[in-house]
Amino acid sequence: MEPDAALAPDVRRNGGDAVQAIVAAGVLLASGAVAQDGVSGAERRVFELANRQPNWIEPVLWLPMQLGSLWGPFAAGAFAWWRTRSWRPAAGAVVVGVVAWQLAKAVKGHVERGRPLDELGDIVQRWGTPKDGLGFVSGHSAVSFAVAGVLSPYLSPWGRFVVRALAAKVGFARMHVGAHLPLDVVGGAALGHLLAMVWRLAVGTEVAGTGRMDAESVEVAR
Repeated sequence: MEPDAALAPDVRRNGGDAVQAIVAAGVLLASGAVAQDGVSGAERRVFELANRQPNWIEPVLWLPMQLGSLWGPFAAGAFAWWRTRSWRPAAGAVVVGVVAWQLAKAVKGHVERGRPLDELGDIVQRWGTPKDGLGFVSGHSAVSFAVAGVLSPYLSPWGRFVVRALAAKVGFARMHVGAHLPLDVVGGAALGHLLAMVWRLAVGTEVAGTGRMDAESVEVAR
């Protein structure tokens, strides 16, 4: 066997990713349609539960929330490259994250739903509560779930739990600061996950211990 062939990663495409992409697209479309009809009582109650949590948790949520900012994908991509030296997770985190941020703006312009301050009025305003712009979808949620979806195949089960929990925390944080309503977060998460699945289907996922970020893969490679 040629040396290069022995070192080449085993790249596969999973049919389950296509199913997840279809489901995510359905959730995005459905949540957008519901969001255009206004804020239901149930959505308002969920938002108030997050928005009215004690003020002291805001500093705790601030740093994780930055993972959903436009800088988050670059930090995640750098981390993925440091751990794997593989372009698929590293470039994917950057490309999919940035695309998610930009597409979220396009969806906002199509759905045209306001922020919680516009839709509800009586919200708890905090440092960083936006007073302009549109709500559906949450760009921060789209970015964080996009990055989590790209990196998940290269992580251990615990690592996958951590990145998904961080993505969920971003969504909660955006409600806590009064930036988004629950359906904004759901739609953003669906958009991000959809884009991650499209990336994984397009470039494949490295398996068999290659290009992974967990300790187990290091042992396999030895």
